[in-house]
Parts: sequence; C-alpha cells; structure tokens
Amino acid sequence: MTYSEWADEYKHSADMLKEKITVLRGQLLTAPVEQLRELNFRISTMYGMYLDCMDTAKNLRKRKGVAF
Repeated sequence: MTYSEWADEYKHSADMLKEKITVLRGQLLTAPVEQLRELNFRISTMYGMYLDCMDTAKNLRKRKGVAF
C-alpha cells in the first residue's frame, strides 16, 4: 500500500465520520432531554476521531509530497 492509498483511506474514514456527526447534530434538535448528554458525548468523540483521521491523512500526503 502506498502513502497515497493510505491517506485516501484515512480521508474516506474522516468523511464518513463527518456525515455521521451531521446526522447526530440533526438529532439534537428533536431528541428528548435525557438523550442530549449522550448525543453530545458521541458527537465530541466522533469529532476527535475525525480530526485524528484528517491529521493523519494530511501527514501521509506530506510524506508523498502532495497536499490536500
């Protein structure tokens, strides 16, 4: 596997996480009060994962010499 392929996999994972975060943020608007804490926890956890994936993808691209 090349750095480029590896970076693409991390970017794809980041994109999937971003989509899921968008869905969860939409659920915040209609969720019962009891679920708000759990939803916010899930969103913040996934956002951290998203940032890690994007950072890793960018670092792998830099090793290859191509930036996003």
